[in-house]
Amino acid sequence: MERGIHDPLLITTKLAIPPQYLNRLIPRTHVYTQMDAGLQRPFILVTAPAGFGKTTLVSEWIRQRHVQAVWVSLEETDNDLLRFWHYALTALHPLHLGLDALLADWETTLQSLSLENILTHVINISMDITQEIVLVLDDYHTINTPAIHQSLMFLLEHLPPNFHLILLTRHDPPLPLARLRVQGKLSELRSNDLRFTLDETSLLLSQTMQLELTSNEITELHTRTEGWIAGLQLAALSLQYKESASAKQHFIQTFTGINKNVMNYLTDEVLLQQPEEVQDFLLKTAILEQLNVKLCDAITGQHNSEAMLEWLERHNLFLNILDSQQAWYRYDQLFRDLLCYRLNQKYPELKAELHHNAGNWYEEHGMISDAIKHAIAAEAMQHAAQLIEQHAWTFIQQGDGLLLLSWLRRLPEQIFNTCPMLSFLQACMHCYQAQMENFEAALKRAELGWQQTQNQASLSCAYDLRARVALYRGQAFLAIKYAQQALSLISEEQAPLFYSSALVHLGAGYLNVGNCQQAQHYLAEGYRLSQKHHAVVVTLDALLYLGYLQRLQGNLRLAQQTWQQMLSEISTRFVAYQIVAHILLADIYREWNELASALEHQTQAQKLAEHTQYEDIATSQRYLITARLVWLQNDPETAFSFLDQAEQSSQRFGIQQTFLAQLAEIRIHFLLAQRDQRTARQWLAQSTPELCDSMPVYEKESWIKAHARLLIDQTQSQAAQQLLKSAYQIAHEQGRTESAIALLILLTLAYHMEGNTQYTLQTLEQALILAEPNGYTRIFVDEGDVMAALLTELYSRYQRRTVSEPQNIALGYLYTLLTIFGADAKPPLWLVSQENDDILIDRLSEREYMVLGLIAEGLSNQEIAQKLVVTVSTIKTHLNNIYAKLHVHTRLQAVTRAYDLGVLRRSEVDTEPLAHSKSTEK
Repeated sequence: MERGIHDPLLITTKLAIPPQYLNRLIPRTHVYTQMDAGLQRPFILVTAPAGFGKTTLVSEWIRQRHVQAVWVSLEETDNDLLRFWHYALTALHPLHLGLDALLADWETTLQSLSLENILTHVINISMDITQEIVLVLDDYHTINTPAIHQSLMFLLEHLPPNFHLILLTRHDPPLPLARLRVQGKLSELRSNDLRFTLDETSLLLSQTMQLELTSNEITELHTRTEGWIAGLQLAALSLQYKESASAKQHFIQTFTGINKNVMNYLTDEVLLQQPEEVQDFLLKTAILEQLNVKLCDAITGQHNSEAMLEWLERHNLFLNILDSQQAWYRYDQLFRDLLCYRLNQKYPELKAELHHNAGNWYEEHGMISDAIKHAIAAEAMQHAAQLIEQHAWTFIQQGDGLLLLSWLRRLPEQIFNTCPMLSFLQACMHCYQAQMENFEAALKRAELGWQQTQNQASLSCAYDLRARVALYRGQAFLAIKYAQQALSLISEEQAPLFYSSALVHLGAGYLNVGNCQQAQHYLAEGYRLSQKHHAVVVTLDALLYLGYLQRLQGNLRLAQQTWQQMLSEISTRFVAYQIVAHILLADIYREWNELASALEHQTQAQKLAEHTQYEDIATSQRYLITARLVWLQNDPETAFSFLDQAEQSSQRFGIQQTFLAQLAEIRIHFLLAQRDQRTARQWLAQSTPELCDSMPVYEKESWIKAHARLLIDQTQSQAAQQLLKSAYQIAHEQGRTESAIALLILLTLAYHMEGNTQYTLQTLEQALILAEPNGYTRIFVDEGDVMAALLTELYSRYQRRTVSEPQNIALGYLYTLLTIFGADAKPPLWLVSQENDDILIDRLSEREYMVLGLIAEGLSNQEIAQKLVVTVSTIKTHLNNIYAKLHVHTRLQAVTRAYDLGVLRRSEVDTEPLAHSKSTEK
């Protein structure tokens, strides 16, 4: 197949229409006619059990009818949404759908466009061409990923008349078939449609297989198999070796179709009738998932594999060609399973030797994963262990942790007792899966082994891993201690991966004790070294914690960019990191009140979590963020349920006191918002630990905020102020702006409770000054009606100020917050000078001015694109230009800035508040 894009990550043979062998001389005109009729609809479903000739039928129909079709042969490894569509779009590439740019750098495409946008592009381009487009997806039953089914349904729902999708599958796909039938979009071919007719059976047996059978014998065999093509083929192969008419008649009369025992019998009959040399070759090569000449020579110890493979191909012995050069083959899976069964029966002593030979060949050719698999199958556990130890970090850096774990589970316990590094790897895998009892046992075993050999460099690995776990558990001071011990034992030159990792964990430890300066230093250095030495996992950890630091410092935009970078750099194999990035981005968008984007990231995290075996602190955070989003959807019962799940999940790593304190703070906020002071009081009384000086800063701060909130609700303003002032002073000195904002807001409420208007508004103004540059929103809005009233008062005072009086906060920012509350506030009355106004308006193009106005109306990117009759990508370009010209970073900031400068006036836009906007795009 000619292709315009060559990607080494794709197996090009999967994109070739399969060649025909056995029944290429058997015309199936009536079925071809059904397929022809199916092209009147967008979706053709060909579904039947294995052996009904689905692939053969459709590929031969394509040839006979000269259909311009493209083909993708699917398998289990394609159960990744992006990998699936990478294959499908690459198959479509020769049809000139404008996919060159998208496929040329697939990873970059995925960073800039959503899959829905990519599919939308394909749909739109398809509408503009006149040729028929037929996409065939073979073996779709191997796909079990819901996201793939959903994306395929999106394509089906929007296919133009000239685009047809054909699915070949062993069972019905999880698509709304009933709805598609009612809509007239579905054409189906099922088992009864695919069965051979009597005439076709006669052609198969008499002409293709050249069997001399009577019409009655053909009819009986057709009846016994019910036209099942694979059964007929198996029967015909056996009949080829029945020399006498009576033997053939007896075979047909005793043939019972697809019964398991009969299948075994038929296979044995076929095998036993082959020359001894062929039988041996089939059995010995059955251990291979894929075959080529040199590999077969290596495992059999012979040099005739090329001739044998050609013989098998000519005799249709279930051999499939995988590439156009005929370099790689594979057996039909059912046939291979049976060959392996026969190998175990006939040559049980050969199995280990065959796997050993295969493993050696794969190792010599750098195919280490296959080498390890065959070494384990050969029970050469010591050699498998050596390969795992030598190449473990390569697999980890590639995101193949689960594969590594599956191998480690196969190794006998005694190997771990003699190999500390394997025990360490085992501990790593247990850590990632939150199996902490197993983690501790494995790591202690590794440490003991290294201590006995005085292997200081390797011991540093153990200290680094302990630092990581201490961070998971919220034990920041312990994390610092372990990271420092790790760094004291190694240098960058000795172990760059673990040296950079220890730096990151040291920085994260300082971050968690509130020392932002030290955190910045070590995290930045760890990130630099990880980039220098291509330590992917360490880079991801560094970006994770740098984003945390930026958020704590009040730099929401920087944190969003850092975590977005983290997400864009993550291979699809690093599912755990993808989940974390989506969770953290969801919370930033929640704070910006861009709830649709927040829910989108939360949903992505949820979907990924459902398909991974990893569970760590991200699981707890996912529940926490979900609780906060559900709360905003006015579902308090579900929100509290997610808080409970977050608490339970956090116990998997041991008691995580800082996280529990954060949960407590949010729980108390929710309870008091429901006016349930009694439950809040009881819960705090039962749960609060002693607030001592040695308590980690964030843990203590969360408990202080929870208690202060309750005290304010109980009108104990002075007590609340005392707690909050000391906490604010610490946050301010450490440069933790987000904490400072939150504490100032609570101080505002405390001053308001005692009627101190001057301090109330001064403190609120101070919080707003810190919050405005990064667009903090929910942190104010979540305080409810009291905050709305205070903001209204402050806004009113600002409007009354003269030009000479200081304007510490942009009126537009205050106005935007009030619109989110739904407050009936008038827009800012003051304008910049006409000269500056004209300059800015001149800088904005007419189309940019229109886009800005539509943003203020609350339209999404998609809605703006539809209204202006352009693509979404064009709208995003306009948005970026607007941001640059207004010196802002978000939609909220753009509208706020436009109001302040007088570029937009309230009369120019609809009255729908920005707060209720469906738009969340950046």
